[in-house]
This record gives sequence, structure tokens and C-alpha cells, in this order.
Amino acid sequence: MGAKGTAKGTATDRGHALTVIALSRAIEIAVNETGLTSSQFRALSLVRAGVTSSSVLARFLAVRPPTVTTVMNGLVDDGLVARARSTDDRRRVDHELTAAGGRALDTANSAADAAMASLVEGLDADVQSRAVDALDLWRDALDAKRSDR
Repeated sequence: MGAKGTAKGTATDRGHALTVIALSRAIEIAVNETGLTSSQFRALSLVRAGVTSSSVLARFLAVRPPTVTTVMNGLVDDGLVARARSTDDRRRVDHELTAAGGRALDTANSAADAAMASLVEGLDADVQSRAVDALDLWRDALDAKRSDR
């Protein structure tokens, strides 16, 4: 069966990896146009979600701690994130989203949503809904995998 029919074989046979990369790039371009890099966007999103320590941010971003430090330094310098001593462990520094950081993240999320909407605008409503539902399933799978680490 072809790409439009039922599953022909592996995800690789159907080009899923290239589709994910292309989708990621479309979102990255939209986010970059708001002035944020994709790394900054991901970091701000995680801080808003309550991930505040550098070590946990590194795990969620799948990067080494020095990379997180570099990204967070830039966000602090730009006034998008503030550092604060942890109330639980005075040796640990936590990160907090500033009002400007919240606005920047909202703008980037809106740009990403607009890019996604543009990509599916030619599809009927049911297919658009299925595409969004599939993304939710992938998020759940990624969250489950992350929690296994």
C-alpha cells in the first residue's frame, strides 16, 4: 500500500522522520521571527511549566548543564528570566519567568500556533483535529519516555 493507504511498513518507509523535521523547522522559523531561538523557547516553556533548576532543565532539554547555563545566561541578560535562591536548598539557584519573559513566550506560542494552522489550513476539519490529537499522543509518549530516565 502507498503513503495514502494503510501503513506500508516502518515509519522510515513512510518518511515520518523527514515530516517531523520539516514540521519542527516550520515551528522554529516562526519562533525565530519573534526574536527567540528554539532553545530559548524550549527553556522558557519549561520554566513556565515549573522546571526551575538547571540540572532538571538540562535533562528535559536533553543537553549538558553548561549548555543550559549559556541559554539561561542569555535569558537573564535579556530580562526574560530571573534567578533566585532555592527556598529548599540554598546552594541551588532556580529560574523564574519575568513578566517580559511571559510576554515573549506568549508571542512565540502564538507564532508557532499560526504556523501550525497555516500548515493544515487546506485540510478538512476532521483531519485537522486528528493531526492535533496525534501531536498530543506524541507528547504523551515523549513525557513517558522522559520519566523513565
